[in-house]
Amino acid sequence: MADAWHELQRAVRALRKRGEIRLRLIEAYRALVRLRQKDLPSEARHHHQWLVGSIDARTSERLHAEIRDCIDAMNAAQLSEAVHRIVALHDAVKVYQPGVSPAHRSDVCQRGEI
Repeated sequence: MADAWHELQRAVRALRKRGEIRLRLIEAYRALVRLRQKDLPSEARHHHQWLVGSIDARTSERLHAEIRDCIDAMNAAQLSEAVHRIVALHDAVKVYQPGVSPAHRSDVCQRGEI
């Protein structure tokens, strides 16, 4: 689960950056596609499936195009849903990390940066 935690932290850091949400989501998705279902808590796997279920990860070049195309096609509600699911995944894995307080929710959603 350490690899999942590392990739989820990368995804949330990407969301926290300034700039257009689509560009931040593209960067976040690049971390998410590296996650394996077995490395996620069972209660959060459905978020990962929703986020990357339609992305074809056969080759690195194809993957980047798929991510970009998928995010470009999202409407505002889908963009918001993607951000919330990334944060939910992050928070679900966070509770399994030693020394990390589960009470502190990721501040991406709290700051309203979508």
